[in-house]
Amino acid sequence: MSGRYECKLSPELMKKAVAELNEPEDNDKRLAAIDKLRTRFEEEDNGLELIRSDDDFLLRFLRVKKFDEDRAMETLVNYHKQRNEWKELFDYVDDPTPFKDLISAGPLLPLRNGRAKDGTFVMIVRPGYGFQSKEDMLKFIAILILSLDKLLEQEEFQIHGMTVIEDMTHFGLTMALQMASVGKRMLHIVQEAMPIRVKSLNMVNEGLVFDTIYAVISAFMKEKMKERLMLHGSNFKTLHDKIDPAYLPFFLGGTGPDLNTDWWTNEILSSCGTGEDTAL
Repeated sequence: MSGRYECKLSPELMKKAVAELNEPEDNDKRLAAIDKLRTRFEEEDNGLELIRSDDDFLLRFLRVKKFDEDRAMETLVNYHKQRNEWKELFDYVDDPTPFKDLISAGPLLPLRNGRAKDGTFVMIVRPGYGFQSKEDMLKFIAILILSLDKLLEQEEFQIHGMTVIEDMTHFGLTMALQMASVGKRMLHIVQEAMPIRVKSLNMVNEGLVFDTIYAVISAFMKEKMKERLMLHGSNFKTLHDKIDPAYLPFFLGGTGPDLNTDWWTNEILSSCGTGEDTAL
């Protein structure tokens, strides 16, 4: 195990973590909670082995469940089960270099500069964008997991959470059929296994095909997620109520710069030791 976690949160971020995530201000109490979670996972007879046992990794799961040990444990177990049970997907996660071109196309990437008005990070998702084959759906989910894992390296992201914008322009019938086959499993990972806080989910340019697939996958969505879902259509004004258009590209009604996918491609691939590391 690497060295112990040392809290370097700013006073403002610490205040938010205490108020919203029930995080202990005392680092010894924080470390004790991490140790309890680690020991419990290692001692339970679940046939799973921690992929990482360091403090930073385990702290993510405590934060996302507001330091409720039972709920953090459930998410941690789910994370490891998914890695074991959906091998086809996690083979892509473990080695994304063969589909670098899809990553570079930019079907999914966070805003490099700018946050939502509530301080959350902004993730832009364009399902179907740059897709060339039916296998790209699984690769797309792999890019999602890789992106979330990369963002989770930042404590600010763990504490603030994220606002998601899904541009459904490229979401056609073929895409809908692919989503119908894997949508339930993808939602399970996002909702039950990844230590992330989705504070707002915004759909734009959604059409009739989306209505069809939503009728299928909504049965697997948590009520909290449904409550945070907003359909904007092509009315970007309501989207701009959440995010200043100065940060958004033109295709989202913004006046900000075009999306530059190179930096995020390098961020993802650098995690695998194959990219040029660039600062977030």
